Amino acid sequence: MEFIHALLIFLGLSLDSFVIMMNKGATVRDLTIKKSVIYALIHVFTNLLAVLLGYGISSLLKGIMPARIQIFTACLIIFGMGVFLATRAWKYRDAEEKLDRDFDWQRCLYLAAGTSIDTLFLGAGFSFYGLPLSQSLLLAGAVTFITILAALRIGYRFGSGYSRPVAMAGGVLLAGFSIYLLSMFFSMGL
Repeated sequence: MEFIHALLIFLGLSLDSFVIMMNKGATVRDLTIKKSVIYALIHVFTNLLAVLLGYGISSLLKGIMPARIQIFTACLIIFGMGVFLATRAWKYRDAEEKLDRDFDWQRCLYLAAGTSIDTLFLGAGFSFYGLPLSQSLLLAGAVTFITILAALRIGYRFGSGYSRPVAMAGGVLLAGFSIYLLSMFFSMGL
């Protein structure tokens, strides 16, 4: 898997977190840059842990799975996540922008843990596909930080409009790339 493919896949996955944090940004009063950075770093931390856990779980299975099955499993994981996110986005309703006086780093940690479950599966998929752990961690850290910071600032400044199409785009991107990767895999005759 090329780095650019992994970047686009992770970007597609991060759009789910983007929507959640954009909605949260629209409901928080006095969201300073400092708070936004702290909330983004909380998400980075949980996503890095999720990637590490995903790689750890997949390393237990890699020894007993042939390479062809590993790549097929990686594509299936990415496709399944894409379909799940697109389906969930289709059912998504616009968030009510009601002031949340209780949002703090602890509630942010709870949201980050919930959204990092997807990253755990993606970490396993990247491992099965053969992407080095260092590249996965770099992607998880950089894309998550930029995505969450942008989502909070956009939500705070402009509200939470367009949540549904953004979330759906992420799911479609994941599903589409999994099909692309699978077609590359079969065309190479592996």
